[in-house]
Amino acid sequence: MIVCAAGDCHGAIDRLYQDLLAFQESLRVRFSRVLHVGDVGIWPDPARIDGATKRHDGAGDFPRWWAERRAAPIETLFVKGNHEDFVCLDERTDSEILPGLFYVRNGTRFDIRDDAATYSVGVMGGCFGPSDYHRRSRDLRSYGKRHYTRDEIDALIAGGPVDVLLVHDAPAGVTFERHRRGAGWTSDTEGLDDLIRRVHPRICFFGHHHARIDAEIHGVRCIGLNKVRCPGNLVAVELGKHRKDVVILGEWPVRNPSDH
Repeated sequence: MIVCAAGDCHGAIDRLYQDLLAFQESLRVRFSRVLHVGDVGIWPDPARIDGATKRHDGAGDFPRWWAERRAAPIETLFVKGNHEDFVCLDERTDSEILPGLFYVRNGTRFDIRDDAATYSVGVMGGCFGPSDYHRRSRDLRSYGKRHYTRDEIDALIAGGPVDVLLVHDAPAGVTFERHRRGAGWTSDTEGLDDLIRRVHPRICFFGHHHARIDAEIHGVRCIGLNKVRCPGNLVAVELGKHRKDVVILGEWPVRNPSDH
């Protein structure tokens, strides 16, 4: 099975799918699914965008897609980032936000299938918040919903191993050689490294930091994805029948060897 992992796009939905379709064509393959690590930019009402979104990209294309009920050209499953309309996401009784665009809640997993096998994907969206981490997820309110919690991590661990793990924030131990927090900055998030150790996926994808980076946590390859339009926003992976069968087919836009 060939899937494509996608990094933050912050409402630039048009560009996301333009790039996905161009990437498919360049590889001469067809993606079974797109697995998105969050900050899609789910803002049906642009008047509700948060301060950070206001200062940067704004609501982007999503409100237009919402109004037109446009369908994703490739089936896409996403976790929450830390810049979404969490009220909109939490109030929904179904997972299909738009035709072909599905929201997967923290602490859950889903199966993707082809003719050869079934693959399990576990999800943990949102970013680390020290003040909220040990609270119950159901008790988080308003903007606090941007954080993941320990009970969500425990729920995912309880389900056993997964093939692919999608998280939004960087697991503890991931080091960024270039980062807005300074060169040599290392993530100190809680819980995600333990999650990786316990569910031991074949591969883990994360976003949030707008950097294309490779790391290894507890023997698991962890790939950080860049922001839309930036080198390494998309990474295509082929999953085989056996747990060691993971092949990186390419990435888009192509990055220079010196990029991190």
